[in-house]
Amino acid sequence: MKAIELQSPWGDVTVTLDNPQLLAVQGSSDRAVFFGQGYGAGRFRLWQLDLSRRVAAGELSEIMGNGALRADVFQRRLGLKALAQRAEASDAAADPSSWQGQQYQNIQAYIAGINQAQADQRLLPVECLLLKYHPRPFCLTDAYLIGQLKYFINSAWQYELFHTRLAGRLTPEQHKQLLTTVSLEGNPIPPLPLDSDGQRLALVEEALRDGLLGMQHLGLASPDTGSNVFAVSGQHTESGLPLLAADPHMGHVNPGFNLMCKLVSDEGLYAVGSHFPGSPGIIVGRNRHAAWGMVGIMADNQDLFWGKINLAEQLVGTADGWVPLNHEPQKISCKSGKAHEFSAYGFSQGRLLSEKEGYGLFLRWPALEHPQGDITCYSLAKCHNWQSFRASLVDIHNSPMMVGYADIHGDIGLQAMGYIPKRKSEIGSLILNLANPDHQWLGYVPFDELPVEHNPPQGYVVYANQYSESLFSGKRALSNRWHSPSRALRISELIKQTQRHSLESMQAIQDDKVDIFARRSLPFLLSHLSEPSMLCNWDGDTRNVKASQLFESWMQHLTAQVLRKVLKRGSRMLYVDFWPGCRWNVLTILQHHLGDWQHQQASVSLMIQGAYASALDVCSRTALPVVEFQHTIKRPAWLKKLLTGRYPYQGGNRETVHATRQNTDFLTQSQTGSDGPVHGKPYTFGPGFKVLCDLSDSGEIRYMMNTPAKGNPFFWRLKPTLLRWQAGQRWTTTVPCPKCENKQNNN
Repeated sequence: MKAIELQSPWGDVTVTLDNPQLLAVQGSSDRAVFFGQGYGAGRFRLWQLDLSRRVAAGELSEIMGNGALRADVFQRRLGLKALAQRAEASDAAADPSSWQGQQYQNIQAYIAGINQAQADQRLLPVECLLLKYHPRPFCLTDAYLIGQLKYFINSAWQYELFHTRLAGRLTPEQHKQLLTTVSLEGNPIPPLPLDSDGQRLALVEEALRDGLLGMQHLGLASPDTGSNVFAVSGQHTESGLPLLAADPHMGHVNPGFNLMCKLVSDEGLYAVGSHFPGSPGIIVGRNRHAAWGMVGIMADNQDLFWGKINLAEQLVGTADGWVPLNHEPQKISCKSGKAHEFSAYGFSQGRLLSEKEGYGLFLRWPALEHPQGDITCYSLAKCHNWQSFRASLVDIHNSPMMVGYADIHGDIGLQAMGYIPKRKSEIGSLILNLANPDHQWLGYVPFDELPVEHNPPQGYVVYANQYSESLFSGKRALSNRWHSPSRALRISELIKQTQRHSLESMQAIQDDKVDIFARRSLPFLLSHLSEPSMLCNWDGDTRNVKASQLFESWMQHLTAQVLRKVLKRGSRMLYVDFWPGCRWNVLTILQHHLGDWQHQQASVSLMIQGAYASALDVCSRTALPVVEFQHTIKRPAWLKKLLTGRYPYQGGNRETVHATRQNTDFLTQSQTGSDGPVHGKPYTFGPGFKVLCDLSDSGEIRYMMNTPAKGNPFFWRLKPTLLRWQAGQRWTTTVPCPKCENKQNNN
């Protein structure tokens, strides 16, 4: 892409594509740069931008037909558009010099850039041509709307449905065994609060009964459905200054969720990293002074409530008695020309998701009570030390995250951020009763009480969605659902194996695909086999795809064997997909608790042998898996084939850096309907991009994405990028060192 010279109301700006993965924007002011960033996003990702706002607003049916109607109804019930309009109004009314006022002005520039790109574009995106529609111009509300969508989707509220239903089918002991989390330190973390004797608290039992009663009233069936960041301090690096690596995981989609950007202004803005099209700024990356990466902490920042409703009178029963419901008539335009009309309802403590015979299910999350906060991360892009880094996170109220940090001063650390409710009683992730005063929220956990780690004595920090006692114990409960410690343990192991790290060694850690759980469990499992196995000499490296595939199948069959007398097939499958640490728990049950699952402990050898035989049979008949890059347009079949990128699976599982959970993302199957059950479904979840930052004077950044910046939808245009991704090849750029620049200026 040749340099594009633009003039904006905020100054001159130049937009270039430095390589297939980096959009470079240089301007005379910060807002000129955000205008240029919006221009680049509009030039390369117009379809993605329009699709995202349509998903958030419940307007997919207008371009995709009735297959998207259910998704639209759900989104309208959430009411994200009204929340976006409220957040926009709050920013517009703020002092122009405040962070809210600056955010409003930055978004103005960004949206103006998108619209300029749309006006200059001679040819619509292929998707728009295929669907025969023309995107309307963008407005400021759209940026806030997409921000609300990103806030909402990165939360696990559906887990409360799954958890409540599953817990109701299990004894307390079975429940504890099946849904326990293993901490980084190796200790069990129970899924629900327990008393000093290890039994459920009475209020938890009451909440569980209430939750099950609510599901019964509503006729609900549960919808049932690892990223990481690490930093090494100068005491362990060749340069004597920190290194940081970030690897957020997300759905494998085309185009990818992020757009790598380099933003430089004459006013001092200098940031390189990942931009999520929709609002300006850098989410994961670095500036001249510091680097940061964000990963989810599985926080319980949403609650499902059930309660009595009277829609005729527009009332809902709460702990404070009957209170009014807001009635919002909805009209969804469909591609056929017809319109679907219905009513949405909500009040300050939730949005009505479903109702049946006088009972309703409500979803509550912090945005219902507060504007969404900083969606541009503008202060974060300008942080210059540990104190300013932490200060920049205070106003980011979006999905709770753990943010890894490193800077040129030698500091490293982890800081949790986001709005997480303080609950009157810590009950756990269950459906709650609106009328019970013990289930109410009491504000939010103060920022200064969120988990934090700064310059630990070991000289490194690691977070990969796991429960770490050093971070979370002794603080308010943030979640009941954590990933296993596999990835964090492996990263820590590799960090300790090298005395002095460089970008090369950090890259090797980031690309590592060894399954710690497999290594730890195989001695026990293999000891019960009567014949040698190909797994006898396997070290857990999942790049040996046949061995990895056999082991995964073995664990799946073992899980089915262990749980079959207590849980039906559907619940067993959902448990495997829904619970990140399922393998650890099943192994513990096999070793110590088979009697609790209606098996004789003496039958463990027969179970392991039978599961292994079944796994061998399945693997002998199953082709090696592929990684598939989904596209939202799935029909007709010939078009889906043209728009789907694939490459051979090369190892990894959901407990390693290359998570390959067999699910999809909110912009594809879940929001536009599926084609029904798919046997041998391809892996569709994993790293979306990887970033490595050297905080020494070299200022080097290495980065890669699995789709090109332009996001071309055709599979053959993805191939060069996927080949680089498979080979682990990075692009590089540098950030000027402030100390070096000062020396040059003094000379």
